[in-house]
Amino acid sequence: MAFPALTTTQISLDTPTLEDPAKKMPSWTNTPSGTMAASVLSAFSKPKPSDCFTYVTDYPRPSLPSKDWVLVRVHAAGLNRAELRARNQEHVSKLEFGMFIDEFHENHPKIIGEEFVGEIAEAGTDSGYKVGDAVCAWAYGGGKAYDGAYAEYTICHKKRIWPLPDSAKQIPWDVLGAVPMGLWTAYGSIFHAGQTKPGDTVFIHGATSSVGIWGILVSKNVGCTVIASTRQESKIQKLKDAGADHVVLEKDLLADPGLIKKLVPGGANTVLEIVGLGMLKPIAFPACAMYGTVVSMGILGKVWSIPNFNASFVPTTRKLTTYTTLDEDYEPAKKVLADTVEKILSGQYKKEQFLDSVYDLKDVGKAHERMEANEATGKIVLRC
Repeated sequence: MAFPALTTTQISLDTPTLEDPAKKMPSWTNTPSGTMAASVLSAFSKPKPSDCFTYVTDYPRPSLPSKDWVLVRVHAAGLNRAELRARNQEHVSKLEFGMFIDEFHENHPKIIGEEFVGEIAEAGTDSGYKVGDAVCAWAYGGGKAYDGAYAEYTICHKKRIWPLPDSAKQIPWDVLGAVPMGLWTAYGSIFHAGQTKPGDTVFIHGATSSVGIWGILVSKNVGCTVIASTRQESKIQKLKDAGADHVVLEKDLLADPGLIKKLVPGGANTVLEIVGLGMLKPIAFPACAMYGTVVSMGILGKVWSIPNFNASFVPTTRKLTTYTTLDEDYEPAKKVLADTVEKILSGQYKKEQFLDSVYDLKDVGKAHERMEANEATGKIVLRC
């Protein structure tokens, strides 16, 4: 499959099933520099996800838009549910564009993928990085404002990339690929938004997701009691293996809103609501302790808003907040990443706990099938 050597706007695949992205893609000039392998989004909303992607080896490799950017050799890309939405032409939020919100467009680039680990292949002189540095990124603009991580190479602005310690290279890239976005979303939600303290009780609703698994791990790391929920009995043991003190089925929570307070008198100090806004009243608030906090940060249930919301929606003495991966501070995230690498190396965090499965880049459709069928526990990773 041949690709045009474009010299302006966005690298493009001439595919009639997709809207021409050149009208709305990034405003900067990007002259391709060689070629690369990539899984290209070549069709939308096919019954079989594999029919939405075309694996090619001659896709134009991007160049640096400015001295603040880096080119990364992607070694592994983590799957996220936003990428399922991209494949199916579902909801696109301006907030997901982060620092590139001025580049907002509803049509997706040819290469999606919002999270990766890899090594610097080329560094802009003002980027602060050098060739060979181990790095990771999430919600970095790729897969939204411009081509993303389902490829051998991607570009990233210095403000949206994080260094990994040299010791990270002792860990297989596939394993590292299961870390960044899930880890930081969980950590930020629990400790920054939720203000969770050591020894608190944390309830994670939607715990088999990557964020949920990392929520268990980081909460147990500071001595919290963790209650985890799942819809599938087959996943109970996996949650216990990750460290959950109690595992409950969602159907039991819906049948008995007071179930969490029977397990832990008073309820949970922090409730991590990953399933979505539709579960705040039936599950999250009933589980929350007096003066506790519900952190609503997930949309697994695809509910995007609360109709007729008013102050009485939130029970007296409870707090409701949210968290996104665009809220992080650079240095804390850098420290948490480094600390997590050491915990993986020491065996405290085991790959069997947080890594669900690994697929080759050309098999991205199969990876999407597994995620869409809710078969995964933890992160699905693409080997790039």
